[in-house]
Amino acid sequence: MKLISYVVTFLLIISLSGCETSRTYYGQTATSIDTTTQHYRLDLSFQSLKELPSALATQTSLRMLNLSGNPDLNISNTLSTVCQLPNLHILILNDLQLTALPDTIQKCRALTQLSLVNNPELNFNTTFETLSSLNLEFLDLSNNQLNELPDNLGQLKTLRDLRLSYNHISQSKSYTVLAQLPRLFSLWLDNNRLNEIPNEIGLLHRVGYLYLDNNSLTKLPQGFRAMRGLSSLRLGHNCFRQVPPTLADRGIYMVFLNNNKISDIGDRFRRGSFLVKGIVLDYNYLSDAQRKESAHVFHDTFIYSDDNQYNKSTLVNCGNDTTTDSI
Repeated sequence: MKLISYVVTFLLIISLSGCETSRTYYGQTATSIDTTTQHYRLDLSFQSLKELPSALATQTSLRMLNLSGNPDLNISNTLSTVCQLPNLHILILNDLQLTALPDTIQKCRALTQLSLVNNPELNFNTTFETLSSLNLEFLDLSNNQLNELPDNLGQLKTLRDLRLSYNHISQSKSYTVLAQLPRLFSLWLDNNRLNEIPNEIGLLHRVGYLYLDNNSLTKLPQGFRAMRGLSSLRLGHNCFRQVPPTLADRGIYMVFLNNNKISDIGDRFRRGSFLVKGIVLDYNYLSDAQRKESAHVFHDTFIYSDDNQYNKSTLVNCGNDTTTDSI
């Protein structure tokens, strides 16, 4: 195993360059408005608001506003006020029981990051049409019972980071729609109840960070080989029983395969060179002999980790329980 300092340094780089952009730091977050000061971050979530505080209009320096969990707010009137704030970059509208997003939001000209988590009744077809005039870079659509993505998602041409966690984006057509986003770099498909990934994933040439944690995947499609921009792939908490051989031919800096069912690294990695630069195999089912072999096979990788293996006698089935990946 490489020096732990390398691990910490690399993970810190991943953390700093990742796209948890709704958490962008602008200072302390206030939960009420002090009229004697200018706030940069304001969290008014879950305060049973029926209307916005009148003092909000004076907060012209505000960068981030969280209005989540206030379903009694009139969203049209709310956005009429909010969009007058000239420096508002981040707007969080989670848990509002929204059915439509008023055109008023188009007046939020500084807005680059928007969260619409847990609004499953929202008409996303018209929502994407409404948002197409904004220069959005980050959009969070988690937990919205989405089974497919409307074609006009592709109109969000400035979007770089898209979170689709806790949905069920499994149809190949949705991946074709995602491929229409010319700047898409970070994509979250974790917790999507996926048993397999459509081959159309290969259309996402520019995606650099792909999150597929907490699904039921047992293999990767050949399309992964076409993801030329992919540098970090998270496959933790899935059902792989060996390191997916598809990865051997795909130049990638970091693969996270922690918490799977892996009890064998697979013949593809034994028999020749591969392009994986770093791999995490913690919390799998490798025997002591397998760990020694794996450490030897991956000895030239920047990071190799296989801590905290389980006893193979406790291995249980999950997902489709296939034991091999396509070569």
